Amino acid sequence: MYPDLFDLSFWDYVLSITSYRFFGVLGAIFFLFYYLRILQHYGLSITARIISAVIIALSFLIGSRLLYSILSIERVLDDPELLYSLKLINFSLFGGLALSLFTWWLVSKRYQLPFLKLTDKFVVPAAISLILFRTGCFLNGCCFGKSTDIPWGVTFPRGSMPHLAQMTSNPFSFFTSIKAVHPTQLYEIGGLLISLLAAWMLWKKNKLPGLMAAVFVLFYTITRLINHFLRYYPESVQPLHMLQAPFMYTLIIVTFSVFMYFLCKKT
Repeated sequence: MYPDLFDLSFWDYVLSITSYRFFGVLGAIFFLFYYLRILQHYGLSITARIISAVIIALSFLIGSRLLYSILSIERVLDDPELLYSLKLINFSLFGGLALSLFTWWLVSKRYQLPFLKLTDKFVVPAAISLILFRTGCFLNGCCFGKSTDIPWGVTFPRGSMPHLAQMTSNPFSFFTSIKAVHPTQLYEIGGLLISLLAAWMLWKKNKLPGLMAAVFVLFYTITRLINHFLRYYPESVQPLHMLQAPFMYTLIIVTFSVFMYFLCKKT
């Protein structure tokens, strides 16, 4: 585990670059670069491309924070600063994806771009960006799973987030060996690769605009749903959250399944 990658010194100020932020920013830069390159082929000016990219990026951050606030409403009511904090924590991924997708739809309408066709083109860079993001999570030790005895369970070092979580539930675990946990970060990376492969195979067989994106979201959501029951959540997380997330994932799965059905039926 490498939560801190390196330090940057500016005179008397030292900036610590964490793996979580480094890979998160790297994934965002990669996707935005690809976004700018794609829209360049459709004749958009550099100003229009940059402005739309900034708006979509802000939509992702706002949507992620809003959904987190809804799922963790009790924490936000106790500490309203969580809603508008500038720290790169307390986000819910699917809220950002939903709002940025809606913003992208508005951008495509504004510039008369083929929404479904271009959305398919963004599947691969989006998957790579998410893989980079989860790589940062794994190196940071966050978003880990429950304790397990499976052979591929990962044992994080002392002082890591999984170790601190085990000591919180059982203080005597400080004197015992650290328990292995489900590598849910790696599960999600595997799910992203499977989702990408499934989306590409089905799209190659029937090149319907929007099909690749729909299949990717469908399979990735299934991965998130399974991972939800393997992830560790502290006791402070209200029981309502444990039900809200599966309900949200199920709703997304049903929605995109219906979309795929009518998309294929139409042709």
